[in-house]
Amino acid sequence: MTKNSLFLFSKTSHPDVTQIPILKTLFLQPTINFGDYDAIVFTSKQAVTALENISAKWRDVPALSIASKTEDMVKKAGGTLLDKGNGYGDSLDDIIVNKYASLRWLYPRPRVVASDFKERVKEHGINIDDVIVYETSCNRACSDIKLPDDAILIFTSPFTIECFLELYEFKRSYQVVVIGTTTAKALPEGVLYLMPETPNVEACVALAKRL
Repeated sequence: MTKNSLFLFSKTSHPDVTQIPILKTLFLQPTINFGDYDAIVFTSKQAVTALENISAKWRDVPALSIASKTEDMVKKAGGTLLDKGNGYGDSLDDIIVNKYASLRWLYPRPRVVASDFKERVKEHGINIDDVIVYETSCNRACSDIKLPDDAILIFTSPFTIECFLELYEFKRSYQVVVIGTTTAKALPEGVLYLMPETPNVEACVALAKRL
């Protein structure tokens, strides 16, 4: 399969596929007193960038990251890693509830979220505040990019699918790879898809290249 047939809808690029930056991010500037918290939970790399734009004081608060790429960003920015999940939100629930239930948590998040992560954690009595630090919208300039009928589409979040459906026509000839179960739920009913065992871009691309 050639690069010209593989299309990655993600903020993350990959040398073996054509990336379509279908999402735009606007970083916000809320006031946060980082001294009020014992730990920060990061569910995306964008949240790390957002806090970097707000204050370097976030680096003094230990961080729980959802996966290795977010962990890398925390470390590169000079933050301290407390723990990391396996790429899925449920793993963060387990870590917080079973290992760090006594901590006061900060959850920097986008304006629109794909899961009820905060509510699930609070049901276990966890002290957690969420703060909107960025918002995502569809990059309409991407609609000028033409997709071949044999395109293999790689989606990395539910919102990438929402934007695709807004900007493109979903053809039956397309093959689809999704990064995880939450993303898969955003697909139109009846669309077949494949999903890698590990929820990251590299695994998605490797799977798509085998089609």
